[in-house]
Order: sequence, then C-alpha cells, then structure tokens
Amino acid sequence: MTKHLPDIEYQSITEIAPRIRNGDLSPVDLVDSLLQRISRLEPSVNAFLEVWSDSARTAAHLAEGEIKSGKYIGPLHGIPIGLKDLIDVAERKTTGGSKVLADNIANSDATVVKRLKAAGAILMGKLNLVEFAFGTTGLNPYTGDVKNPWDKTRITAGSSSGSAAAVACGMIPGSLGSDTGGSIRMPASVCGIAGLKPTYGRIPRTGVLDLSWSMDHVGPMARTTEDCALLLNALAGSDSDDPTSYPGPTEDFTSQLKKGLGLIRIGVPTNYFFEDPVDPEISEAVLSSINTMVLNGAEVVEVSMPWVDKGRAINLGVIRPEAVSVHESLMAKNANLYTSDLRRRIQSGSSITAIDYVNAQRARQWFNQQMSESMKQVDVLITPSVPIQTPTIKQCKSDKNGEAASQLPMFTSVFDVTGQPSHSIPCGFTSGGMPIGMMITGHPYDEKTVLRVGNAFEKLTRWHQRVPADIPEIN
Repeated sequence: MTKHLPDIEYQSITEIAPRIRNGDLSPVDLVDSLLQRISRLEPSVNAFLEVWSDSARTAAHLAEGEIKSGKYIGPLHGIPIGLKDLIDVAERKTTGGSKVLADNIANSDATVVKRLKAAGAILMGKLNLVEFAFGTTGLNPYTGDVKNPWDKTRITAGSSSGSAAAVACGMIPGSLGSDTGGSIRMPASVCGIAGLKPTYGRIPRTGVLDLSWSMDHVGPMARTTEDCALLLNALAGSDSDDPTSYPGPTEDFTSQLKKGLGLIRIGVPTNYFFEDPVDPEISEAVLSSINTMVLNGAEVVEVSMPWVDKGRAINLGVIRPEAVSVHESLMAKNANLYTSDLRRRIQSGSSITAIDYVNAQRARQWFNQQMSESMKQVDVLITPSVPIQTPTIKQCKSDKNGEAASQLPMFTSVFDVTGQPSHSIPCGFTSGGMPIGMMITGHPYDEKTVLRVGNAFEKLTRWHQRVPADIPEIN
C-alpha cells in the first residue's frame, strides 16, 4: 500500500535530504505521497500543466536503489522538482503556456534539466505560467489562472505562477522559474516562499524559451534560502552552448550560509523603495526585519539613489523589442493562436524603433554604473519585493488600465536591468493574512553573501515556516 506522509509536505530540501541519505525516508514513498497531494489539489490550484507520475516513480525507484547500494550523489538525490513550462525536457511538451506551442515536443533536455538529473533530482512535471512568461499578474486565459494557496481569490503574480504555488502548497519542495522583470521574486513574495534570481548568466539558458535574451534569468524557488543554495550548486556553471553563461569557476554557494550577520553592511535606499505608493504594512514589515538584523550584528547604511525610479522604464525598453524579435516568425504564422492580450502587447512593441532600443541599452549601461557606484559601501541592498498587497484575480481581470500589473514589478525589474543576484524571502504577513516578501540584492556574482543574509534572517525568524491552511477544496 502506498504510504501517505503528511509530515513531509512542507519540509524543506535541507530537511528531507538527510532522511533520504540515511535511509529514514524512501524516495519512492516521498514521490508517492507528493503525487497523492498533487492529485488532491489539482486541477483546482492549477499549478501543474503536466504531472509525470510514471516517470517520477521510475526515477524514485532508481534513486532508492542507488542510495541503498552506496551511490548517494548529494543533497538533491531523490528530491522531487517541478519545471516551469519554458524548460525543455526531451520527448516532453514545452508549450510556454500558449496554444501556439501546444504540440511542441522538445528534442533534447535543457542544460538545467541535464544538471538536475545528474544531481539525482526527480522531475515531477511542468508548471503553469503566464503565456510565454510575458506578464506580471500570473493570469493566463489559455491554461487557466493559478490560485494563491494563501487565499484562493488572489493572484500568485507571474510569470512563474505555478512554480511558486506548487511549492507554497506543499506539492513539491523545489521548482525552477525564470525572471525577466521579477517573475521569480514576485510570485515567491506573494506566495510566501524563497525565490532567487541569480546573476545574469550564472545559470545557462540553453533549452529555455526566450522572452528577452539580454534580461532572462533562470533560478530556483523553494521553501528556504538554503534550499535555493543547494539548487544553485547543481545548476550554475558555464555552458558552451550558451555564450552568455558565466565562464568562471564553479562555487559552493552553501559555503557562507552559517556566517551570520556580523560585519554585513545593509544598504537601505532613501529613494523609491520605501516611498509612496508602497503599502505601509509592507514597508513596516521590511524595516522591522532590517532592525532585527541590525540587532544581530548587521550595520545599516543609507543609500541615495535619486535615479533608481528609471529602472522599470529601461527594463521595458529592452524587453519589448527583444520579445518582438523572439516572436516575429511565430507571430507571422500563428497570430490567431496567441491570446488577444499578449498579441496586442507584442504587436505594440513592433513600433519601437531601432534607435529607441539602442537608447534603452545605453540607458541601461548608465543605470548599471550608477548602481555599482551607489553600492560601493554596502554588501547588500534590502527592499520590499513588491510595493502592493496581493490583489484578487477579479481585480486584475477588471483592471482595464493594468494598474496592478504595472505596480507589481516596480522593484524587482530594477535588478533585471543590472543583472545582480536578487533574492526574495518571507518577512511578515499583512493584516489580511497574505505573505510579505523582502528582497536582498547583492553585487554581481556574489550570490554567497545574498544567500548568507537570507539564511541568517530565516534563522532569526519563523516567517518561512508558516504554511497556508490545508487546501483540498480550492475551486
């Protein structure tokens, strides 16, 4: 008889891995238990587009046999992981959440998939997303809307909507998302999990559908910062098939996790991130969290950034023409298969001139220089992840002016422009019971310090341990 393991649903990879290694937990029982949970919560949560029950069980039996025979690979061995449906898995569909690619079968594994398999991870299926990852609210008229596990009437944000919801409601302990304007960190924030956008190029994108090639990042989403570090260890590294991948040496991103907050200099921006229209409950939670870190060894340095509000416009100025380039041939053949909203968005980008795009890239270079100069005296910046409380699905669908869609990425998109490592973790809850995310952003290629700060905060607090009420009847 298949075991049900209710204790396992909200455990982190860091907690599960030692149990698998010492034989206390069978990967087969783990996968069966999570498949039961997925079956119970889907399709109502609508996090998964495909669940690969048979291949996951086969992989679990293989992992169990390897571990019993002394061939334990490492902390991802036997760990179930989900994939945003932009990521190729050989002989599986990669749809991008769109009817346009409904029958698109991948010929080979993406580099990140090869690396997960080499680490012993078990692939559980493909996760829902905004159509072609081009949107911030998480809504998708074609694949259906993913429900926020904390409140079924509210959005998950996007575009990695399914990746966040599946982790948040205990279907899987970890997932992969992508981030071009905040699509890992926004869903992580509003769903109450950890989500890391690594430095641009740190994780190769070979075999991942493009949105904006010069701003796309692939990254991990999980219950804790340490889980994100473990996933980054497996995923990072150069790739000869991706010329934008970082050519430097591989690193152990867990190596500084336990160093605490001593001598860490936290930059707190005096512009933009804590000003109107930022919700006061959000800013208060983040400032309280910063104070907690100061009481435990960190130092605060105020950072003036009078130019930083230009970041979102630069982000869009690059994304829109690059997205047009990505979709040009598909749109010419299949315009009628795109949802009307995305079709209009891409077509509107066609009016952007070459000089406008060049000027956006020039502005980006200037912006990055300003950011580098302003952060010389700090190790990390800490800000809210999103400026507004989580809107309802109904609000977003009736919002003709796209107010929520434009406000959600105001902060996250800044660090897609710069390509810096940026990490969202839970730091509180609103009076209405919705998670609040805090964003920790570091210097390029210094994920270790970002993860160190995130882990130290999690050790001082319990926000990341809170889970939504059991949700078997989401409709």
